[in-house]
Amino acid sequence: METTLIEQHYGLLWSIFDMIDDMVFIVRADERGFHYVWANQKACRTVGTNHLAGKRFEDVLPPTQAVKLEAHYKQAAQMKTTFVYEDEIDTPFGRKSYETVLTPFVLPNDAHLWFVAVVRDITERKVREWELQKLKERLEASEERYRTFLEHLPGAVLVFDQDGIIIYANTGAVQLFGAKQKSEIVGVPIRNICCGVDDTVWETCWKDELSFIEKVHTLDDRTIYARMAFSPIEYGDKTAVQVVMLDVTERVHYEEQLKYLAFHDALTGFPNRRLFLDVVRESIEEAKQTNDQLAIVYIDMDHFKEVNDTFGHDMGDQLLKRFAQRVKENIEPNAIPCRMGGDEFLLLLRGVMNDWDIEKKVYKLHQSMQKPFFINGHKIVVTTSIGIAIYPWHGSTAKELILHADQALYRAKAKRNHYQFYSQEAKQAAK
Repeated sequence: METTLIEQHYGLLWSIFDMIDDMVFIVRADERGFHYVWANQKACRTVGTNHLAGKRFEDVLPPTQAVKLEAHYKQAAQMKTTFVYEDEIDTPFGRKSYETVLTPFVLPNDAHLWFVAVVRDITERKVREWELQKLKERLEASEERYRTFLEHLPGAVLVFDQDGIIIYANTGAVQLFGAKQKSEIVGVPIRNICCGVDDTVWETCWKDELSFIEKVHTLDDRTIYARMAFSPIEYGDKTAVQVVMLDVTERVHYEEQLKYLAFHDALTGFPNRRLFLDVVRESIEEAKQTNDQLAIVYIDMDHFKEVNDTFGHDMGDQLLKRFAQRVKENIEPNAIPCRMGGDEFLLLLRGVMNDWDIEKKVYKLHQSMQKPFFINGHKIVVTTSIGIAIYPWHGSTAKELILHADQALYRAKAKRNHYQFYSQEAKQAAK
């Protein structure tokens, strides 16, 4: 049941995850504790088994390691947000360092907490960092030797003086900032190069070491994300600040995509139920202050099952995407669409004036669906049944409005290709 549930929402992602060089685990928490639901090929190879599903941490890992891992998951569950941590683990191949990006999430109709863990082997990076520290300590006595070392670092290194002027840049800085030569960087105010950094950093960095990720606009008109590490140093016989910068753009985009997938439908790109409910709740709070009306529109595609049965699920998926695109083309910019699952969609209409205004918008959408869809040489004719509930007349909460819109949809589906406002008759018909 668990595998079916997760595949229902994320089945399209398995092949993508299997191409990732990092380990990916899907974990579910329930009364028995934490147990694996799915892992990509890299994770199975690393753990040494293809049979992780259903096993608890202690079934796979040494006791001390399992306890430590469970503590990290509990911390992520308490934080209710993405949690990043690093671990060192003894393996048959020696001591390894791993960085884990752990994201908790909740699936619709499942009260239990789920987690996606992306685990990256950072042993080489840690070794390089350790070697860098040791080398730095040995080279402190020789500025020239230190400069030679910095020139061979893959990242950018800048040094600026107390006036905020860059007095040193390595070759990595030239490459990262898209410069042609060091003279385009050396002699320039550091704030011109790192213009997005908060003003407080320029004061604090003279006293403490700082590390954070910041968006950077390069000299060749690119936008990247860089991890910046500021530290006060002695440069020659004067106090200065060194900035080490690594391009982490790919990692940031990867994490943003994971976050996006947690709140959006993978097939249509529409917000999923979780995000839609949050938006409706916020809109209701705003409407309370402004005395505005809202409408929840519940949309069901008529005859979708026949399309699936006749042409197959691939054609069904193409139809769902085309259907979603037509919905998007026939709603106003401030309307919020949502895919509930299958052939059911929700729509939030905001800033509506009255029932007539709502009906006019719904009528436009309903009429747009009378046109056939042409997919892979086939003419597909489907229509829509629509149920409508209005805030505040038909409900004061998101769940109540969706329920009443669903009940109105039930009555509309009795006729098919019809739309229906919520009423007591619709409520009775849905029972």
